[in-house]
Amino acid sequence: MRVLFLCLISFLSIYAKNLVSVSIAPQAYFVKQIAKDTLEINIVIPPNANEHTFEFKPSGILKLEKSDIYFTANLEFEKIWILKLKDNLKNTKIISTQNSIDLISLQEHSKHHHHGDDPHTWLDPLLAKTHAKNITLALIEQYPQNKAFYEQNLESFLKELDELNLQIQALFKHTKNKYFLVYHPSWGYFAKRYHLSQIPIEIEGKEPKPKDLAKLTKLIQKEQIKAIFVPKGASNNTIKAMASNYNLKIIELDHLPSDYKNELLKDAKNIASVLQ
Repeated sequence: MRVLFLCLISFLSIYAKNLVSVSIAPQAYFVKQIAKDTLEINIVIPPNANEHTFEFKPSGILKLEKSDIYFTANLEFEKIWILKLKDNLKNTKIISTQNSIDLISLQEHSKHHHHGDDPHTWLDPLLAKTHAKNITLALIEQYPQNKAFYEQNLESFLKELDELNLQIQALFKHTKNKYFLVYHPSWGYFAKRYHLSQIPIEIEGKEPKPKDLAKLTKLIQKEQIKAIFVPKGASNNTIKAMASNYNLKIIELDHLPSDYKNELLKDAKNIASVLQ
C-alpha cells in the first residue's frame, strides 16, 4: 500500500503542470499559443466581469500565490491589488506583457477629455506581437528547458498575428467613414492601427453629462453614425436612449476575447460593416 502511495505521489509530481496567472483572457490565449499544454493558466478576471471594478476573492489570491509568474496588463485593479498583495506574492514573478509598448493617453484616443493611459494594447494585432514576445522571454527565463519549444511556437504565432493584421487591414481599405461610436473607449489602439477614430460615450468611466450628449449628437449627425458598439453584455438607459433617438443599431464587441484571433476578426468585420 505504501509503495502504491509513493508511486502515485511520484506520478503526480512528474505530470503536475506549473501554474502561471494572467489578468485577462487575451493574455491566456497568448500564453497558450507559446506554452501549449505545458502550463496551467489561471485567468484572474472571470468571463463577463468588469475589469475596472474587479476585486480579489480569497481563492483568487491563493491561485496567485501558487503561480510562478503573474502576467499583468496595466489595468486599474492591478495597481491597487499588487500593492496590497506584495507580501503574499514573494515567490511569484510579476511581469507586464506590455513592456516596451508606448502607452497612449485616453485623451489622445478620443474627442473627449480623459485622464490616464489606455491599457487596451492587445486589441492591435501588431502590439499583440510584443505581448507574445514578452511572455516568451519570461517563460524561457522561468522554464529554460523548454526554450526551443517556446521559440518555435512564438515564431508560428507571430506569423498568425501578421496574417490577422492583413485580414483586418483589408476590411478597412475602402471605408469612407472613419468614425465609430463606442460606449467604453477600449478601441483606441485598434482605431489608430487602421486609421479610424473611436467616439466614446462614457466619460472617465461615468455617464455623459447633457453638454457631452449635445456634442455627441452633433458628431452622430455630422458623421452619419449608424451604430453604437458596446462591451459584451452591456446594457443601460443611456445606450437604449441613444439607439432609440438616433436610430442606431446596438452591436456588441468583445474587448477581452478568449478566442482572440477569431473574435477580433469578427469584431473588425462588425465595425467595418457600419463604416461602408
